Amino acid sequence: MMVVQDVSSVADAESDFNLGQDMRVDEAVHVIMRHLLESMRTHEAGVIAGQDAEFLHDFRIAVRSHRVLLGQMHGVIPQRTLIRLRKGFLWLGKITTAQRDLDVYLLTLAAGKRDLVPLREFYQHQQQLAHQQLVADLASPRYTQLMAFWAAYLEAPLPVHSRLLYAQYPLADFANKRIWRMVRRVLKQGGAIQADSLAQVLHELRKSCKKLRYLMAFFQSLYPEKKMNKALKALKSLQDLLGEYQDLQVQQAYLTDFKQQAGANIPVYALTAVYVRMSKMRKREDRLRQLFERQFAEFAEHRYKLFKRLFKADKTADLKRARG
Repeated sequence: MMVVQDVSSVADAESDFNLGQDMRVDEAVHVIMRHLLESMRTHEAGVIAGQDAEFLHDFRIAVRSHRVLLGQMHGVIPQRTLIRLRKGFLWLGKITTAQRDLDVYLLTLAAGKRDLVPLREFYQHQQQLAHQQLVADLASPRYTQLMAFWAAYLEAPLPVHSRLLYAQYPLADFANKRIWRMVRRVLKQGGAIQADSLAQVLHELRKSCKKLRYLMAFFQSLYPEKKMNKALKALKSLQDLLGEYQDLQVQQAYLTDFKQQAGANIPVYALTAVYVRMSKMRKREDRLRQLFERQFAEFAEHRYKLFKRLFKADKTADLKRARG
């Protein structure tokens, strides 16, 4: 998918969460999820109208945020509920991807350039088709039932004494544990990348960086503001590089798709422009691979200490201790 820098929106909104150090995990999750539900409801009409791409952008932020959160909710949300929500939001992510990808891709095709007109017109038509399908999906019983189920879960009172393993655990300990685990995943994945590693390997690292950044944004109020902002900035630099690399992968896939589908109908000048763009993209990819090697080494050597001071799991209580 096309990469857009959207985590800042989550972080900006996080101040509305009012999360406390000793808040139960299930209580904090409900606060965050209610905020995400409200965000989706706020932007839904704009997504359907299709007049401003930012409505879909913000709608997808809420969907993606929820997916990241749900990935950490074993032992916090009842298993059947968790499975249904994870399946539902995975589906929402899929049905909103095509139009958002095309929205972002079309922004890269400068208006007024004659050699890009056939390419732009081709994908404008694809964008219209994607929007029609998305509107149909959002009008479907599946979407209506998912939203009703989610809202009903959030409206139901939490049990005073939960039997779920981590539901009543202090939020700060839980956040440290889960964030630190994601930090270790990022370091392990990044450290395994070599000069000849496949592009998919960098894509997986990008996804882990995104998950880490979302988790940090969710629980930002639990940590010293200056140190957290410094950690977020360090992670964003790495994420931006990986995001640009993924953008180039996706843009080349679109160009290849255009050549295959348009075939003999492509004017010679447009086909020439496609090959020129692809050549420039490949050169930029090579440059980014070189930059990644240096940037990740710096991240692992220097920024690791900052993350360790903030989130290292051994400063938290064992999550398997008896629930209070």
